[in-house]
Amino acid sequence: MIQASPSAWQDDPLSSMLSALPEKFIVDFANGIDVVRDHNALQRQRENSMYMRLFDGITGQGQKRQNAINASLADGLDGALTWLTELTGSLSRSNRTIELVQAKVATLQGNLTAVAHYSADTREQLARLTQDLTRKIDSLAHDVARLDLLQRAELQRDLVLSKWKAGRFSMLPIAGRCYATLEELRWGDFGHFYRQTTPARRAEHLELLENLVVAQLVADANIYSSQRQDSRLWLAIAPAGDYAGMQPALAYLGDWAQPEQSPFVYSAVNLPQTLPPNMPRLCSPVRLSHAMLEEVLVRETQ
Repeated sequence: MIQASPSAWQDDPLSSMLSALPEKFIVDFANGIDVVRDHNALQRQRENSMYMRLFDGITGQGQKRQNAINASLADGLDGALTWLTELTGSLSRSNRTIELVQAKVATLQGNLTAVAHYSADTREQLARLTQDLTRKIDSLAHDVARLDLLQRAELQRDLVLSKWKAGRFSMLPIAGRCYATLEELRWGDFGHFYRQTTPARRAEHLELLENLVVAQLVADANIYSSQRQDSRLWLAIAPAGDYAGMQPALAYLGDWAQPEQSPFVYSAVNLPQTLPPNMPRLCSPVRLSHAMLEEVLVRETQ
């Protein structure tokens, strides 16, 4: 089995810019495992260029060796579980990722009871993975009690917003910069703290974050906070920078957004020719910030 390479992942410019990519990839990988269906379908479920680019980035292998890796994954549940264990151990830093993978593993354990031909070794491997994930979650829960997570959440918030302010997302449309920032926070320490804390404290941190986002939107668009502009301003591709490289990554991160329920995120990641009906044609920085926060963060606690 070829080992996952965190250094190869970190060397990829796109992955280092959008640190939520490896977290989402691990969850998608876990969700692609099914003990009932043929495991040759594992890769077919995710045959899109961004997913394969992320897979290649994790392993550090070229396309020539990719076929060998894919073949090993098709060997069955044992291979997929080995990969999942390596990925969660070497790459995942997000409590959200660990919780989602743990939920999937619990489903796999339940499904195994209905499938007779899997060996005792496979069942034991799955049990060990469950124990490892549980230990990680318990450790992170202890951090909340010590208020360590609050400090890390505030640090991540400041770091990600400083990345936006420094122009690291300048190749994206302004709405895309906002979404990229909030998605980074959702998958990181800030998102975990936000989901774990009390509603009162959640509201305080959300208000602070919204004010900071509004201030940056105002700076990027060079308008007043309440000044409404044509939504095409927020979705316009920046003249400088390679947006083509970032667009698939942003669309991959936002593949959960639907035009009816999340019109702001959907528009930011897909740049549709025709805006969704629920997307206003005129929008101020205050409106854009509030809507993005609602669609990315608030929806998870409702």
